[in-house]
Amino acid sequence: MIIDSDGMKKIEKASGIPVSDLMETAGKSCADQLLKDTAEGSRILILAGKGNNGGDGFVAARLLKDVRTIHIFLTDGEPKTDAARDAYKKLPRSMFIGKRKFPQILALCDAVVDAVYGFGFKGTLSAETKKIFKDVNASRKPVFSIDINSGCEADSGHCDKDALHSEVTYALDCFKPFHMLRKEHGRFRTVRLLPLGLPHDIPSLYREMNEELFFRNFPVKAENSYKATFGKTLLACGSKGMAGAACFNILGARTAGASYLYAAVPEEIYTITASHFMSPVFKPFTRENWREVFVPLIKDVRSIGFGSGAVNMPDKRDIMDMILQESSVPVVLDAEALRLLVHNTYLLRFVKEPVILTPHIGEFAAMANLPAEAVRDQPVTSALQFAKDYKCIVVLKGPNTIVASAAGDVYINQTGNQALAQAGSGDILTGIMTAVLSMTADVFTGVCMSVWLHGYLAELGTQSHSIQAFPLESYPELMDQLFRKHGL
Repeated sequence: MIIDSDGMKKIEKASGIPVSDLMETAGKSCADQLLKDTAEGSRILILAGKGNNGGDGFVAARLLKDVRTIHIFLTDGEPKTDAARDAYKKLPRSMFIGKRKFPQILALCDAVVDAVYGFGFKGTLSAETKKIFKDVNASRKPVFSIDINSGCEADSGHCDKDALHSEVTYALDCFKPFHMLRKEHGRFRTVRLLPLGLPHDIPSLYREMNEELFFRNFPVKAENSYKATFGKTLLACGSKGMAGAACFNILGARTAGASYLYAAVPEEIYTITASHFMSPVFKPFTRENWREVFVPLIKDVRSIGFGSGAVNMPDKRDIMDMILQESSVPVVLDAEALRLLVHNTYLLRFVKEPVILTPHIGEFAAMANLPAEAVRDQPVTSALQFAKDYKCIVVLKGPNTIVASAAGDVYINQTGNQALAQAGSGDILTGIMTAVLSMTADVFTGVCMSVWLHGYLAELGTQSHSIQAFPLESYPELMDQLFRKHGL
């Protein structure tokens, strides 16, 4: 389960378990895991804050002191909460070290336990704490963080530049958004979930997706299926000099198993795209006849993708306006369509059906009129606010792609790798997503499925291809293997 800090507080409160008992359970779970993660006879330095995260560290120290050499350094003075004070009083004073001895023990220790700040941390670190954390980060000692790396925010993934880096972070009871944004902030190598046995009756707005969930939601062709059983898909894409984007759109749709695909492309690239693909029904158009081409298409399909490679598409703005005004099905907007929305986001307020925007951070910052750094710092909050303001779904592409809905639902993708850092990968995602949306009933679920699949196939592909030269053209074959694995 993924939960934000407010939800975690509600879970703890609803459990009815006293804070001191929760602390005992958390500390014991951490101690048990530290026994597995450190060697016998290790010298461990515990950095303890003044709150309940420090209390978790005190409990772990008490349980480890007979099997490991434990030193404790109070980063912010003596504990302030009742439960943490009680845990502190159970420890011998000889375990605690002062500022003078801190550099020596840091140099001698085999591991550092970070129990300074928990999921309630906000903002920036004090100058004194920064100095401590800089020393720890520079020491290259393996660090084990309890719940959240100190100096980082649980909900946004924002980290002070001197926040602690860890080898392993122990997520207590539930994953937090911070854990899901690892590729963005890079503060830990591995996260381990330590269950605390709390009842999870508080609903979470954070969706999850994996292979089992993907195929649970993917439609199965019955024996009496025909080519339009799951609807028709329309991709309006490409332009002179950008035929490759249209081809990758089509490749993505074919990867997802689109059974009936329309490809509306400018006439000047028709022969290029048609020579690469035989299965789509091509609808070439010109500046003179685009209305006659698009009007019947819009009414005949179950999903529409527009914008990939449309830089030089004739009448692209008018085509997008028509699609947005006339469509009664989900519309995926990518690339040039997003640039057309800059200073024109008001158009989204008049759309009847779901619109899915697929920007990378630069494109999103331009649409939302925000500095790119502000989006990087608060990606979840930024995407959610835009989705709510414009009643759309935002797919904020990045190392951990974020999907946010107007209803407040969030999905933080965990699949994918550096192989996707190449031109064309976003076009494939648009094709996959447009096809999947023609086959699934719930739009948000379909978008999450598409983002997950796009990354997962890259992971499968780099088992047999290099990351550096990963061929996007292998997507249909990789998906075919996955379909056969699940009997489809």
